Amino acid sequence: MSWLSFVLLCYKSTFILSQSPPLLLLVSFDGFRFDYPQLYGPLQHFSRLEEQGVHAHSMIPTFTTATFPNHYTLITGLYEEVHGLVSDQIYDSTTNSTFQISGNMTNQWWPFKTIWTINEQRPEGRSGVIGWPQNQIFVSKFEPYRKERSFKDSTDQMLNWFNDPEEPINFGAIYFPEPELTGRQTGPYSDKMNDTIKLCDNNLGYLLNEIDRNSYLKQNLHLIITSDHGMEQINGTDKPIYLEDYVDMKKLKAFGTETVLNIFLNSNDDINDVYRNLSQIPHTTIYRKQDIPARYHYTNNSRIGNLIIIVDPGYELHRRSFHGGIIANLSTIHGNHGYDNQMNSMKTIFYASGRQLRDNFTLSNTATLHNVDIFALMCLILNITKCPPSNGSLANIQPFLKDPTRVLGIIEKDPGKSQDGSMSLVIYLLVLVSFVLILIMAVVWSGVSFRNASAISRATHLDPLTIAEQNQYKFTQINDMKLNRTIGDDNL
Repeated sequence: MSWLSFVLLCYKSTFILSQSPPLLLLVSFDGFRFDYPQLYGPLQHFSRLEEQGVHAHSMIPTFTTATFPNHYTLITGLYEEVHGLVSDQIYDSTTNSTFQISGNMTNQWWPFKTIWTINEQRPEGRSGVIGWPQNQIFVSKFEPYRKERSFKDSTDQMLNWFNDPEEPINFGAIYFPEPELTGRQTGPYSDKMNDTIKLCDNNLGYLLNEIDRNSYLKQNLHLIITSDHGMEQINGTDKPIYLEDYVDMKKLKAFGTETVLNIFLNSNDDINDVYRNLSQIPHTTIYRKQDIPARYHYTNNSRIGNLIIIVDPGYELHRRSFHGGIIANLSTIHGNHGYDNQMNSMKTIFYASGRQLRDNFTLSNTATLHNVDIFALMCLILNITKCPPSNGSLANIQPFLKDPTRVLGIIEKDPGKSQDGSMSLVIYLLVLVSFVLILIMAVVWSGVSFRNASAISRATHLDPLTIAEQNQYKFTQINDMKLNRTIGDDNL
């Protein structure tokens, strides 16, 4: 092989490597409260992940602390009032349609670009999703939720996708329904919950061991382990409260969960009477829409009712089945969520590892991490250059990074000025220049005597891969400012 052919081969290889997107796997254990590792620990594999990566004392979900809204927040970085999935049961007054987790989940409810869609909008970007709480997901590889599916089966399938010799994915997401299912049945404090948390820890151990068994994944895969919300103890047999006992249902429509209800009035003339009657319901707080505390970020959406009922922790507000309620055996329900997202019992977990993240680092319990922040972290890990704005804070994820200056540079940028194209051009020119330099050196090399070839071969030269790594892609549109709510369409 001639020196020129050898140089061209090296250039081609390093250029391909510099363009290969990083690997990331997102895993959600539904309903995993932030203090379960302390309540039911020590948890061997959660501790292991904490030591080899980064960890937050707790993470604050969005309000309402429900399953579908918070899983949508994780993959969009948006508050519920922005992405519009404001509950596990929703009424859209503009289309007169209803979202039900056991029924209508058509694409109209999922309009925003998600991390897996954005990842696929670039060369070599492929995503795989298993069981995520959403409707049909249009990515390279997708399998819907099946209650009977084991975590081991999901793990094996996902890692096979990462190792696919033809079309490997570089981003994956797995949803696992525990410990939510156990938490609802037995509450967060029970022998059954102890067993379930140990099961989750063993599942995590299986995942970590399988990653370690594969040198490619062990070296390159970033892992995020998180959840959607926590869990609160309730007493389902203690005199259940029914909405119909306090208000004339002919005057309104009620949509939501047992912990937060959106009330839509048939006539605005009835608002004072209905408000007064709802205020008589024990263990609840009633808000007019315009009076909801700003910290909930739960006002600016037509899917939020004229009045909002927020139930006190430990209680539930039920609707009788003939008024749209869900038939439930109250004697078997001892845990729930959806309450104030600032409550400790609603806070959840965050663990992550990978070569871009620090080792054995725990975010101080005085620091704040919100689940809207995770979208920006995923964009950063994946080197995505064209992410839409989010409600997250880059400052909150900065401590996790080995190179925190990447975030500092982004925060100072004007989010209205996209620099995607210019950054790609810079990288391209750097690689091109390095190629020209290598080519010149090869010509010089071939023209000197064999006596000097060895010395010249040791001369310092620019390496295209190093240049590409030192000038990593930057995303510029994620910011700490209030979001412009006009964002892209996830179905485009």
